[in-house]
Amino acid sequence: MIDNLQLNKFPLGKRRDPWGGAVRVRCGWGGWDTNRWEWRTLGGRVSGFGIFSYLCGRNIFRAGCNSRSAVKSASRKWQNRLNYGTDSKVWKEEEFMKATTINLYRRVLAIGIALLLLGGASAKGAANQSIIIDHFYDVTEPNSYIGNSLDHGHTAYDLTSYAETVSHQNCDVTESAYESSYPDSLNRNALVDSVNRNVMAEEMNRNASQAETPGQAEESGQRVKTAGGTSQQDTTISLNLKEIVLSASFVNERRTPLRLKSVGKGEIEGKAIGKTYPELVRDIPGVYATSESGSYGDAKINIRGFKQENISVMLNGIPISGLVTGNMFWNNWLGLADATHSIQVQKGIGASMLSDNSVGGTINIITTTPQQNSSISAGMFYTDYGLGKAFVNMHSGLLKGGWAFSLMASYAGGSGYVDGSDVNSWAYLMNINKKINNHHSLLFTILGSPERHEQRSARLSNAEVEQYGLRYNKNWGYRTNTQTGEREPFNLSENFYHKPYFTLHHFYTPDNNTEIANTAYLSIGNGGGRWSESKGKRIIDFQKDGQIEWDAVTAANQSIPGTIENEAGSAKNILSDYLAGHTQAGIKSNISHKLSDKFTLTEGIHYQFYSTWEKEKITDMLGGNYWYEDYSKSSLAGLAGRNPIKHAGDYIRTDNGKIINHLTLYTMLNYSSDKWEVRAGVSAMGSTNKRWDKYNYTSDIFSPSASALGYSVKGGALYKLTPQSSVYLNAAAYSRLPYSDVFFSSGNNEITNDVKNERNLLSELGYRFLFQRGSIEATAYVAYWKNKTIMSDPYKQLDNSANRYMIQGLDALHSGLEIDAEYRPTGWLNLKGYASFAKWNWKNDVSAKIYDNYSGLEIGSVNVYSDGLVVGDAPQTQVALFADVKLYKELRFSADWRYNARLFADFDPVSRQNSQDRASSLQLPNYQLINMSLSWRENWGKWSSTIFINVNNALNTKYIERGKDGADHTLQSFRGFWGFGTNANIGVRIDMKSFGF
Repeated sequence: MIDNLQLNKFPLGKRRDPWGGAVRVRCGWGGWDTNRWEWRTLGGRVSGFGIFSYLCGRNIFRAGCNSRSAVKSASRKWQNRLNYGTDSKVWKEEEFMKATTINLYRRVLAIGIALLLLGGASAKGAANQSIIIDHFYDVTEPNSYIGNSLDHGHTAYDLTSYAETVSHQNCDVTESAYESSYPDSLNRNALVDSVNRNVMAEEMNRNASQAETPGQAEESGQRVKTAGGTSQQDTTISLNLKEIVLSASFVNERRTPLRLKSVGKGEIEGKAIGKTYPELVRDIPGVYATSESGSYGDAKINIRGFKQENISVMLNGIPISGLVTGNMFWNNWLGLADATHSIQVQKGIGASMLSDNSVGGTINIITTTPQQNSSISAGMFYTDYGLGKAFVNMHSGLLKGGWAFSLMASYAGGSGYVDGSDVNSWAYLMNINKKINNHHSLLFTILGSPERHEQRSARLSNAEVEQYGLRYNKNWGYRTNTQTGEREPFNLSENFYHKPYFTLHHFYTPDNNTEIANTAYLSIGNGGGRWSESKGKRIIDFQKDGQIEWDAVTAANQSIPGTIENEAGSAKNILSDYLAGHTQAGIKSNISHKLSDKFTLTEGIHYQFYSTWEKEKITDMLGGNYWYEDYSKSSLAGLAGRNPIKHAGDYIRTDNGKIINHLTLYTMLNYSSDKWEVRAGVSAMGSTNKRWDKYNYTSDIFSPSASALGYSVKGGALYKLTPQSSVYLNAAAYSRLPYSDVFFSSGNNEITNDVKNERNLLSELGYRFLFQRGSIEATAYVAYWKNKTIMSDPYKQLDNSANRYMIQGLDALHSGLEIDAEYRPTGWLNLKGYASFAKWNWKNDVSAKIYDNYSGLEIGSVNVYSDGLVVGDAPQTQVALFADVKLYKELRFSADWRYNARLFADFDPVSRQNSQDRASSLQLPNYQLINMSLSWRENWGKWSSTIFINVNNALNTKYIERGKDGADHTLQSFRGFWGFGTNANIGVRIDMKSFGF
């Protein structure tokens, strides 16, 4: 009925426009109500601006148009002019223009609604245009997602079904129309989540049952893009090249047999000030993410009690966790939150077959890619403690020849919350998109975040926090500048690093049933941290009034007489830079083939080359004349003709690296029907590891090669009990390869004896219920961990009395129950909450090997008595409530309350050498936090502005986030980090759409 309507014949801004046919207006765009109001004119000439200015009056759109009586009242008022399908009348433009005297805000909103309707009508009238909606699949494994087909018998709750439903009501919606409906979030994933939560379940299922099948859609001339193929005339959203494809391992939250949660761009934009990636995903049951030390970027995350080395981190589907220790250095990615499209946390087995170490879960970060339309945005943010940030982001839109690009740059600088923790961080991202034809497309991305930030690395005692406060940092003090004579602040610990990351994606769809994705990537990291070496009293022990007395350190170095032979004349403390870098390169290729309407087979390969190096360079003698490097005692090669007298600029103690080759092969089969969603996959992986060392060896510096093989088997099934409810079960078995450091636990080129794979058995049983205005999900999980290896952190400075160690053969059992729910009682209020109850315990006693810090020689072993001890470092009870309130128009207020309990201090199992000491580590005090935020958005045609204010820890609660247990398991011997007190930030963001080139 509206096929004759063409968008280019209806330019907004004209006083008289042709309008004909019939249009259905869906009210309650957030899914709060599905009432519809239909008006028709038969050939009349009307002003669209005037109509929609009137319709946006308070009587109709006041609560999201969820008032049926208001609609009926309005229709009766205008029934003489808006004949309800019985006759026609030419409206006088003067009458409608009176309505345009409504305030500017209502006019702008009117334009948005007009664009939505016209966009939908134009999409309906243009034959053979493709709609790309369901993008929740794995770029690394295309077609290996849940719910990718257009079988509407089982997609009632995904966005594809919603688009089809709207289509059958003569109001097709393309991606751009959705964006105009949700100006506060251009993130389609957040939109899917909103639609899934809010659209009435009963009506969605009724519409879904009447929807066309994919074959019928093609027969009617409307070819719809599925993951397996591209329409012949992909002109509407041809660009996003699949911004979709970069949704690596992203799966539909409502259709998957996995436990997962996504954080959308809108939430990231509003809460990313001064936050790292882990802190952006903390509002998920079973996840515990903190800033740890309080230094900007030094974050830490646990999922279901598992630490970072047991959590797989992926960037656009590419694993980026380190292959040496499995740790993730989040400071390397500072500032890139402004270039992030969304983040998905997949607890347990995860969707990707490349997440080899995902015992706790997988964090998949998706960066922004070129968009269909041009846009530019910029923002500035500032915290009350002195940290500022600014960014600019631009998308070119689709250019001639199938090109498109996007750019982002940001800067963060100033003071951190912790004393003496200044920040200087840049970030950049560039995407170049080229659509070659309907079968081939390319996407090139470069990103990085060069940064330098001062740290608080020394844990604090309760007495120190009581005396000096929450911001106390004992790592710094005042130092006299030898040139100016002025006393200046100087921090013992500082981190600096830059890790540019290059990726090239090639997407090939030879036919409607096959898709091939190829990726090549390269990363070159370079940086380090300020370090120190001590012989005797350490620098941090030179304290005066709670700070380092740097002048005393210098005086101590200058006051020691002696000779080179007995080392008495050498410096006892020096400053150095512990330098580290790596080259990481890889290729990834996979093919996905749709075997039938219900079966999809995916196979892939991933090869990764990883080369690292480490050095330590003297930077400051601190008043000493030289540093005596005792090769005869510290190096396996002895003196070997080397000069032990070292000065600033010389290298000491370490000069080594590793070369790792890692290969993964995998295959996965997906089955999808009206009632079932089933996925099963198997992967095989292998690695070779070599180490080189120029400090301990002078001739043959390379070690023998250490290799290992491993595998993973994972699968899951979801069964729909009713259109609203489903149950799911998943399970996995891992034989996980040892990290490279495990093969060389001694710190030299000797390969560790009896290295074994870790074995993990995981399973989840869940229930999901979607109702009219919300959802409830409950999941029980169990993870049995066999042959766990724990090593001392080589990148943490140890106490003088400490030695390196490695524990093998630890077993642990993690189990728990997680429940979360969401409810939207009205159009202006959204409520969410979750609870997590867990039990994590070590299950056996083992032994540990002890190594010399310098030479790496094994100096003994000790018994470790850990059986039955509680796993520490994360709360085993979590409860949270969230509320989002629309106060007036686009003025929104949100608040959250979090409660963490049964949080036990972390501990090194190697410290448990007393068989009579079976007490758990110190249980830290339970605590609760309240955070609040306020945002106001205003639209100005193509422009929009957003102002927001966040207040964290509004009640100024004093609490302990992390820490290490003491010898007697009391607060007096505990050392750790306390959380931030009340702090706030304010920001403004400006967006402009369709500026054109």
